[in-house]
Amino acid sequence: EYGWLSKLTNIPGTIVTINYEPRNNAEAINDLSRKIRMFRGQAASTKDPKERMRCEKAALSQETALQRMDSGNESMGVWDITIMVLSRDEEDFNNRCTRVENTANVIGCKIRIMANQQKESYQHLSPTYPQIPEIREENARQYLVGDIIGGFPFASGSFTDSGGFYLGRDSNDGLILLDPWIRNRQRPNSNMTIVGGSGSGKSTAIKHIIASEYARGTKIIVIDPEGEYKDMCLNPLFEGSWIDVAGGRGGLINPLQIRPVPPDVDDNSDPVKKDSIGDLAVHLKTLQTFFRLYIPSMDDRLRAILDQSLVELYFSFGITWETDVSGMKAERFPILSDLYKLISCKSESGGRNAECYADLKTYLEGAANGADHLLWNGYTTINPTSGFIVLDTKSLIQMSGTVLAAQYFNVLSWCWEQITRDRKERIMLIADECWTMIDPRCPQSLEFLKNAEKRARKYEGSIVVGTQSTNDFLDPEVKFYGQSVLDLPTYKLLFSMDGQSLKEAAELFDLNDSQTELISSGQRGRALMKVGRQAAKVRFVLSDERLEMFGRGGGR
Repeated sequence: EYGWLSKLTNIPGTIVTINYEPRNNAEAINDLSRKIRMFRGQAASTKDPKERMRCEKAALSQETALQRMDSGNESMGVWDITIMVLSRDEEDFNNRCTRVENTANVIGCKIRIMANQQKESYQHLSPTYPQIPEIREENARQYLVGDIIGGFPFASGSFTDSGGFYLGRDSNDGLILLDPWIRNRQRPNSNMTIVGGSGSGKSTAIKHIIASEYARGTKIIVIDPEGEYKDMCLNPLFEGSWIDVAGGRGGLINPLQIRPVPPDVDDNSDPVKKDSIGDLAVHLKTLQTFFRLYIPSMDDRLRAILDQSLVELYFSFGITWETDVSGMKAERFPILSDLYKLISCKSESGGRNAECYADLKTYLEGAANGADHLLWNGYTTINPTSGFIVLDTKSLIQMSGTVLAAQYFNVLSWCWEQITRDRKERIMLIADECWTMIDPRCPQSLEFLKNAEKRARKYEGSIVVGTQSTNDFLDPEVKFYGQSVLDLPTYKLLFSMDGQSLKEAAELFDLNDSQTELISSGQRGRALMKVGRQAAKVRFVLSDERLEMFGRGGGR
């Protein structure tokens, strides 16, 4: 286990020394080969099944080490570890000794008490004495350097990023300092996946991350389907912009307003506007997903006619395939009532597809004139200027799932435009409870989110996906994209969960037994954090003043 040695070296009231002497690799390989032959021979000759199993296991261990040295360029070394226990009274001393022995047993190590060599052992352990040959000979063992290095205290799964913010405490009560904007081979992006059941502490952790990043100058945008972030946003400490995008005043996002195609950027080049595809063509793909979410029952023939009608509508507004919409005002774009009028005229013309246009008119009635017109039928009015923006969709809970999914996607696409507008501006998008956008009949919504996660690193963006369970993401109809949405982020925080979500999380994130046990324990405010191949247990230890900043929404 990565960081295994830290369990021994971080026990209170102990002093630990670790001595290392390199070995010649050629000699070590010959020694391993000799041991393999010896153990294989003993396994073949013994009649005791238990002894045979022990020899075969030992031979396999030596073969694995030999293979790692031969193909992975690893080195062998001679190591000895000495632990001295300190205490002021005998009872506490005995308790600490017992703890050392129990900890060693848990990680598969054996403790040898140097009963008649206390003075020599102390000299061997002390930095002011040379090593004592008798002690070293008795305790020294051969290990691959990688096995020991991976267990050192400073490799114990704790994170102390220089310049990072305080996230929480690890299993040894050490501070975890995290900088999600570090980019390297092990951390290719700044995205996060945060999963946890109701009451697990997930919402508190997200708010803690928001407050920490906001203090570092990161712009925060939150899609809030459950009204959990309003109090925090309106706290004078944040001076945020709370916007009701569920039909509220000042929160309208016109789905027909074309968003500029982000410039193509490489890691070491300047942004270049692509010539191969225009803003209109890209936005038509976005609208196809929007209408699939809003009207899933529409057949392919009607969708094709809707696409034709949209192209005709944009052309009538002077927007063609070559038009660059950058800088165009919101009033230059058509709105849904314009589309409704165009389709209505065609339905009354008596043409060949008049009946299809009549069906389309019926489908669009609600968005243009009915209960949903306050959401989408109008020019875009949303124009926040603060560094903390909450887009609240809670009022949509009472509406149909298709309306909620379509508006969540509409808001998400607007947020993506904000991320790609300025390559140098750090923006963290919190897509909380984004399972509300998932419809098995329309996997394109998750495809959009997956592609946004892949490209966010090129625009100094971070997308944080929060959800109570993995079930909706791993539905067979959308699993191809849903699994990627959860797995692509470099940073994963897994809180308490159970049932199918626990089983799916263990498989998806490749958790071992102890990690699975941690997130099944039901402990509030504790999580497993995975960053690439590293993992650490996190306790979110926050002051009452810190919690007061977060307001009443969500868990505390």
